[in-house]
Amino acid sequence: MPYTQEISRATPGYIVILIDQSFSMEYAFGAAGTRAEECSRAVNRVLRETVLACTDGDEIKNSCDVSVLGYGKQRNKAVNALSGNLASKPVVTMQELAENYIRVETLKRKVSDGAGGLVEIEDQFPIWIEPVAAGGTPMTAAFEMACELVQDWTENHKTSFPPVAINITDGEAESQDTAKTAAEALTELGTKDGKTLLLNAHISGGTEPEVILPSSPSQLPKSDSYAQFLFDISSELPPLMLERASASGLNPSPHAKGFVYKAKLETMIQLLEIGTKAEFRG
Repeated sequence: MPYTQEISRATPGYIVILIDQSFSMEYAFGAAGTRAEECSRAVNRVLRETVLACTDGDEIKNSCDVSVLGYGKQRNKAVNALSGNLASKPVVTMQELAENYIRVETLKRKVSDGAGGLVEIEDQFPIWIEPVAAGGTPMTAAFEMACELVQDWTENHKTSFPPVAINITDGEAESQDTAKTAAEALTELGTKDGKTLLLNAHISGGTEPEVILPSSPSQLPKSDSYAQFLFDISSELPPLMLERASASGLNPSPHAKGFVYKAKLETMIQLLEIGTKAEFRG
């Protein structure tokens, strides 16, 4: 059965995160900030957790490669969303990611005190991605850039677990037809262990109810062609990710797709974790 390869330094994984950075990302999302701000926080959190998963003592194991692409800031283009020393590297190793954050923020959070109560602690969070909200939604360009990166990566990692691409968007693609063609080309690429998996998180506002990991288009609003578009291009979750989704309390059906429509902040984070968590080996 495909999608069973262990992720290790010998057979590393590859995560591609695509972030809609169009002007509408400056709208409010949840109670804490804008869509751009909350999206960047979620991505930074997932990158931190991935680095920690690849850390053994003082050693950073290059068990996973990462790309983060932004689309919207530059017309009809997708760009490397990492900056600083990583701005010229569209694909980075865990070692490079761990050593090249922009800054570290100290955040307060509450954790269990072991006696049934909570205690507030300060936690260090490295920052790699800044919030951006400008321009349109050139999703086609994002999928095309991801396709180029995945093609190059899979040629050198033929026996690895296939790449996982996670697209976070709050608006409609400038062209659904060309974006669908580019997404289909992306998910045709892969390794001996399976084809590239594409997950989509739709995070816009509105009164429509959230739809989490649907298995049928009938679960989505009939009048929303964009919901149908994102459902169509999303990959069916393999057993490993279905297990992760179940462990997160999302209760997916056996043929659920990696798509959340009108995702709340917590659900967007859960989808990112489903796509990026793995059992890393030595």
